[in-house]
Amino acid sequence: MKNTWFFFIIVLCSACSNKEEKALKLDDLVSGSKEKKIKIDTNQVHSNTKSISYFVHLFADSLGVDHSIITVDSTFSFPERFHPIKTDKVNFNQLDLLAYKHWKWTDSIKANQVFFNWLDQFGERKIGLIVGDEVSISKKGFLVLVQDKSMVYLEFGRTFKPEFYLHKLTNCGFGKHWRYILFQQPLKKTNWIDCISDTLKCPLYAIYLKELKSTQKLKK
Repeated sequence: MKNTWFFFIIVLCSACSNKEEKALKLDDLVSGSKEKKIKIDTNQVHSNTKSISYFVHLFADSLGVDHSIITVDSTFSFPERFHPIKTDKVNFNQLDLLAYKHWKWTDSIKANQVFFNWLDQFGERKIGLIVGDEVSISKKGFLVLVQDKSMVYLEFGRTFKPEFYLHKLTNCGFGKHWRYILFQQPLKKTNWIDCISDTLKCPLYAIYLKELKSTQKLKK
């Protein structure tokens, strides 16, 4: 009888040990799968900002900027909340042009929505803007260009000529069809160009078109 009880206790202990081992292995599998998901997500978030694109090199060449001073900007910016299909962000690390950012979406409706959502909380102080507002946003200068499916943001450390950069971007392949242009000189107030309705009335856009035509004549 004693031997029977002893055998029963051994079997019971063995069963408990197996259950504990199985539970441990299951926990290991779950925790392993969680780590894998986190790694995948991280790579997906940063996949668009790891290298300097061909276009940035082309743009830098047109400005005479040394490629060695260009660094990738990996900070998260407002337009990226809306899942652009392309993101290109770099720092030029010089006073004339501090930064270049470009985002592209699948269609013009989304690009337009992102621009107007951004205007609701624009800049470091998250100021609400409507088209035409003349407000001082930043100590730095900036130029925002909105196309059908994309948006470009340039940041400057001192006074700049917007028409010069419009001209350079056009020559690099962006084309001349902009929907909205918003810019501000350092410590000054914002200026707007509604290219949909004001193209012929805007002095800046007229200068830009004049430069574009003269370049085309030289090419011929």
